[in-house]
Amino acid sequence: MVRFGFGYDIHRFAPDRKLILGGVHIPSELGLLGHSDADVLLHAVCDALLGAAALGDIGQHFPDTEPRFKGTSSLSFLVATRELLVAGGYRIVNVDSTLVLQSPKIAPYVPAMR
Repeated sequence: MVRFGFGYDIHRFAPDRKLILGGVHIPSELGLLGHSDADVLLHAVCDALLGAAALGDIGQHFPDTEPRFKGTSSLSFLVATRELLVAGGYRIVNVDSTLVLQSPKIAPYVPAMR
């Protein structure tokens, strides 16, 4: 059986924060505001994967009210999400994602994100 999920995430830009997208630090004057590293790309991917397996969403598994997730790399959320899927008998076949932003330019960082 093939299952599909859709994930979406949005965070405000904020000063004094690193911009992390797809697990990659991108030099920028502004970062994204959030409890963890606020990586909107990985958050959306986690939501899509969890949704496809009917396992809830990222907020259910990694709530922003949980102090242990403060400043956490969203790569750890992705690893934990994969573990949940594998434990449920699922296998990730393919992931496609789209980032919508005017700046900074992310093309040079896409290979590292993959």
